[in-house]
Amino acid sequence: MKLRDFVVREAIVDDLRAVDKESVIKELIEALKKAGKLKASDVENVVKSMMKREEFGTTGIGGGKAVPHVKHDAVKEIIGTVGRSKKGVDFNALDGEPVYLFFLLVSPTDSTGAHIKALQHISDILKDDDMCRFLREAKTKRAFIETLAEADER
Repeated sequence: MKLRDFVVREAIVDDLRAVDKESVIKELIEALKKAGKLKASDVENVVKSMMKREEFGTTGIGGGKAVPHVKHDAVKEIIGTVGRSKKGVDFNALDGEPVYLFFLLVSPTDSTGAHIKALQHISDILKDDDMCRFLREAKTKRAFIETLAEADER
């Protein structure tokens, strides 16, 4: 599975305005709604479900990266987006450091195998410190998206 299989290009946010965990999740979920992948009536519930998931353990994995994810019946296929904060956000990451890169994933409730594969691919990308640095340093949204596409091919 590749990013292009589930990341909604129109929902990518290369300059998040969010200042905390919940506002990051809200901003990225709103971007999925604006891209036509979530109904407006589902946004609040998906955000709540994702925040509830965060209570079980942070998805801020350290190194300036987070992978907020949830299974939810509001979607029929896996959807995701990527966000970047230029200032960094306190996301309660495992290392206590600010988070700059966010890979958000919403999967159907019955998609265990595909959900795991998507998370694994994201994890593989995030293990590449050079790629993460390139994503953080991309000067434009276009450069950010092109870097994501390059990461997808590795």
